[in-house]
Amino acid sequence: MILADGKPVCREMSKEDIDRVVGAFGDAAARAKRSGFDAIELHAAHGYLLSQFLSPLVNRRTDEYGGTLANRARMTLEVLRSVRRAVGSDYPVLIKVNAEDFAEGGFSVEDMLEFSAMLEKEGIDAIEMSGGTGGEASKYQPVRFGTIKKENEAYYHEAARRFKRSVRVPLILVGGVRSPDVAERLVAEGTADYVAMSRPLICEPDLVNRWKNGDTTKSACVSDNRCFKPIMSGEGLRCLLDVKAPKSAKAQHQ
Repeated sequence: MILADGKPVCREMSKEDIDRVVGAFGDAAARAKRSGFDAIELHAAHGYLLSQFLSPLVNRRTDEYGGTLANRARMTLEVLRSVRRAVGSDYPVLIKVNAEDFAEGGFSVEDMLEFSAMLEKEGIDAIEMSGGTGGEASKYQPVRFGTIKKENEAYYHEAARRFKRSVRVPLILVGGVRSPDVAERLVAEGTADYVAMSRPLICEPDLVNRWKNGDTTKSACVSDNRCFKPIMSGEGLRCLLDVKAPKSAKAQHQ
């Protein structure tokens, strides 16, 4: 590690670094399969490493891993091939990608559509669409703050509609879904094939069963992001909102 004034300084990954990481993804996938997991999902969104390679705002490389989208996508596709070799052709491999970075000069919806077509050719089993990065340049963060009005649910629905017009891979849409009728409509109208949720299930682990049993009140999650506090303190993942019963969710939104 290079140090300046006692602090680490980032450097461009060498080809050897890239090869090592690509191999490590494959090794990790093999361990996950042996451990009994049902599928593998690669994380190429939210400003993490693969997302950084995909983004022209972050990726300033001048070799075969930078410049055109085909070059910027090279590492992610190499990772996908490494994982596929490790788990076999009949094991589900998914990937999470950004609809866009929401940053000037960053990964765009057009990039996403072109990259998704590449993934389709590589045989990806499903694509989960999210958006934003953790960087200050992003207008929207991956985890947005504040209660979501029903008319604003499903952050990336417009990008999802464009995806479904040109890409045949099953689409999982995540981000801002809080109501069961919104989720059902997204699938029924063909905007997405599946809907995923994160913070609502942290808030109410039994949420889907509650909806299934007839209480279709929207999720009690208020998107205050306080669930990050116990994670950061090492306590584990939990919601700090006091949701004791389904009726509390009803009361909150009446």
